[in-house]
Amino acid sequence: MVLAQRQLQQETRVTGAETSTDKGHVLSEKEMEEIRSDIENMVTPTWMTSVPSNLGFPDHGKLKADQWRALGTLYLPISLIRLWGMEQTQGPRGHRCREILGMTVSLLSAVIIASSRTTSAANGDAYFLHMQTYLNDIKRLFPEYKLRPNHHMALHLHEYLRLFGPVHAWWTFPFERVIGMLQRTPHNSKIGMFVHRRFSHLTKLV
Repeated sequence: MVLAQRQLQQETRVTGAETSTDKGHVLSEKEMEEIRSDIENMVTPTWMTSVPSNLGFPDHGKLKADQWRALGTLYLPISLIRLWGMEQTQGPRGHRCREILGMTVSLLSAVIIASSRTTSAANGDAYFLHMQTYLNDIKRLFPEYKLRPNHHMALHLHEYLRLFGPVHAWWTFPFERVIGMLQRTPHNSKIGMFVHRRFSHLTKLV
């Protein structure tokens, strides 16, 4: 019975699988090593958020949102353009990698515009154009991928830029830092007392 069901089962192949690595990843291990080398050797300002040079290994834990932003807006563009943007990557995989590079650049352009400390109607329109291009490329290059609610929300961010100004004035990083501080602090099952004392201390510093 199981054999009969297995014979009737429809097989599907993910689009682009023939141009990916043997494990189905977009980046090969050699390319990951190149990215890690760039992270380790690139000279950046001291105020720039650091990214672990052993990127991709579990021992560095989850990346924080600002680390993802630094990785995407600084390290990845340089590494991927060097690895994929040149004509030395030939064949079907080279062509597909350059298409994925174009999609990635659209996303990163949108992120850079959205996280700028200044904004305008023109910036909002440019953000929307880059985000639309990115989402259309996802649907074209990875048709099996199902878009998430966050993708829909991202299409409305240009409206918030017009209404509320630069995201630094209203994003939630400060709240996430407080949550992280609370999670790391031993509270002896008396979280209310800790919060009261901590915030009383903070109000005295302001």
